[in-house]
Amino acid sequence: MKVLGLSFGRKGKNCDILVKEALFGAQAKGAEISFINMMNLKIGHCTGCGACDKRRENGGPSRCVIKDDFPFVEDAILEADAIVIAAPVYVLAPIGQYKNLVDRLGPSHDRSVMEKVNKERMAAGKTGDELLDPRLFKDRYIGLISVGGARTENWTSMGLFNMRLFGFSMQMRIIDEYNAYGMGDVVNPVLDDALCARMNRMGENLAGAVGTPYDEVAWYGDKPGICPHCHGSMLEVKSGTTVECPLCGMAGELTIENGEINVSFSEYQQEHSRMRFGGVEDHRIELASIMEHVFEVLDKEGERLPGLLKKYDEIKELDRSKFVENMKQ
Repeated sequence: MKVLGLSFGRKGKNCDILVKEALFGAQAKGAEISFINMMNLKIGHCTGCGACDKRRENGGPSRCVIKDDFPFVEDAILEADAIVIAAPVYVLAPIGQYKNLVDRLGPSHDRSVMEKVNKERMAAGKTGDELLDPRLFKDRYIGLISVGGARTENWTSMGLFNMRLFGFSMQMRIIDEYNAYGMGDVVNPVLDDALCARMNRMGENLAGAVGTPYDEVAWYGDKPGICPHCHGSMLEVKSGTTVECPLCGMAGELTIENGEINVSFSEYQQEHSRMRFGGVEDHRIELASIMEHVFEVLDKEGERLPGLLKKYDEIKELDRSKFVENMKQ
């Protein structure tokens, strides 16, 4: 059993300490632990080049071709059975490097696509290294820690919400989370025994979840939330009393019962949530139909495109080489 800690904060500071406390808890439950501070690693943004798809379609690995530190982090993630992640909130949401990692893990690690491709390769008689990395199909469990300095909780309102994006492409299961706001008043986590104990317990929860079937694993977060899958409480009003979890994509009917908000989600909606395989499978099928449409349009209109696009070349980019920074600002 391997538990990985990822910290997106400064070395030796709050995020590192909170993640390591969780790792201590996992270690006490028998886990083999590992840790990466992401701060000085180079994780560039996804460029949408499609190379990961092309490599996979040509019988190779489903792997990004950008040359940076992503393969190092990717390998650690694939080795792990559970992952605890902490990210600082500077402007309501986790830092951009976190989203870079989420995007890089997305299309190249989509579990629906991986399973389809592996079945096709097996049907064609492929074996061993000709198949996709078996670690892509491992069930994993996640604990999330959003870290903010403000004592007012709503200044970290998009922290955990955005952090929940991690892993849904690979169908990892979030089982625990904590919003560590007010860290300016705490000053240092080691001064708050209750906080350290809570992080330690998160690690224990992760280690204890490993090997538990997804439909049996418990939720250990401090709040149950309204959405039964991501356990978030953010809702988008669609029309009338129909609302949707913006993260899971599940539509439900809102009612007020004894002064409390309640949302009922149908079994179909829950099965087709983005946090469940049905949701990513829906998306894979949708993308395939979009590509068919794209090729149809290009066959019909492709010769017209160069002429239609020519006028956009008249607007030139600013010349970066001529920029001189004004240090007086």
